[in-house]
Amino acid sequence: MDRLIPWQAKTLPLILVACAGLAGCSQVAPDRDVRMTRGYVYYLDGAGGGGMINWSGGVREGLAAAGYEGAGEVFKWNTGLGVVADQTASESYKRDKARELAARIRDYQSAHPGVPVTVMGLSAGTAIAAFTLEALPADTRVANVVMLSGSLSSTYDLTRALRAVDGKMYVFTSQKDGVLAFLVPMSGTADRAGGTTGTIGIEGARTPAGASAETRRQYAKVVEVPWTERFSSYGHHGGHTDSVNARFVEAVVAPLVVTATKPFAATANETAGSIPNPDYTRWAGFPVGSYVVYDGYQEIDGVRELLRMKATLMAKDACRLTVERTFEVLDAAKSQPPLNRYFYVSATIKPEAHPMTHPKASLVDLPAKTMEVGGRALECHGLEVRAQATFPEWGTNVAANVYSHAEIPGGMVSVGLRTHMQGKSVAFAGRVVEMRGAGK
Repeated sequence: MDRLIPWQAKTLPLILVACAGLAGCSQVAPDRDVRMTRGYVYYLDGAGGGGMINWSGGVREGLAAAGYEGAGEVFKWNTGLGVVADQTASESYKRDKARELAARIRDYQSAHPGVPVTVMGLSAGTAIAAFTLEALPADTRVANVVMLSGSLSSTYDLTRALRAVDGKMYVFTSQKDGVLAFLVPMSGTADRAGGTTGTIGIEGARTPAGASAETRRQYAKVVEVPWTERFSSYGHHGGHTDSVNARFVEAVVAPLVVTATKPFAATANETAGSIPNPDYTRWAGFPVGSYVVYDGYQEIDGVRELLRMKATLMAKDACRLTVERTFEVLDAAKSQPPLNRYFYVSATIKPEAHPMTHPKASLVDLPAKTMEVGGRALECHGLEVRAQATFPEWGTNVAANVYSHAEIPGGMVSVGLRTHMQGKSVAFAGRVVEMRGAGK
């Protein structure tokens, strides 16, 4: 039986998505009137899209496969004259379109007060997304913003745009994006900024130089989601439009969309030969919102700086969980805002994907240590890990000493890690100084 996804656009027909493999297929999908009361996604396509040619199909399929309970539409901002015309269209043209969308969001929220809105932009659509947020009336706000493969300038000041965001702005980046690396420098960024070719899709959203306290406060909402090898298993190999691959949207993008009922989680299929992921196991017994704070240092090619890292469990289901890590440099002389990164942790992995499970890894028990956490003395188990291999999240040739306890969110009371990433020698050491959350 086919399943009708109530997603509209001025020039695009409703889409039929096959029911096979979708979450909740045994139930009748709610009609559009019901979905309109649960959440709404405004999708802004990339340059050259938005019409008969568009990249929204993967977004629709991925959200549907993840069990998205709301509605949405493709907002057509494009000129209809092709990729170059869209990318190079004037700032005034794009701001006019953004004001149209801002009015539509205002009207939707007037008719459905309190229902969360998500704005999602691809490539040049990220510029329209930023301009739309700036154009929203003070009483109109959005829940989350998703920036995919953005050709908006990395130095564009997002302060005003972020004021309209209640939750987060997720900026997906990839160093392997050839369109952003080679073509955008010739055409210019989508916001038509002179003197720069850097984009948020490669460099992320850079905090303006000399940022005020207000700007720093707003930029704390920005979460960079960098491409990793793990994304390849979802069809995202780092390319420009891979970020709207249906499987990637289902697994990684969809959990960032909020509905009035709950944030929803994507589905996943276990693969043959997989084993439990120790990173998932250490977090899975704790409720969402649990966190742990480490004080320590980071060292890159011998240059050390004091660092505070907070890890917070943001979402979880039986297939995966999401952890937000916030990194803050503890040097008063270096005035820079915290850096937020999201990490997606699958419940199962291939053994060779993790230093603790690699078939050739060396795991040696260390003498137990009593460590104080929050005024409590905990008897902690120690483990020395040596793994001469390359891991998507951990780097190459990993050496670590870890002390753990089951009552600590994420399990690790202290960690000392040495590895190699992107040709650099990297070390991190930290110990828990604060935590919240009780295991189940």
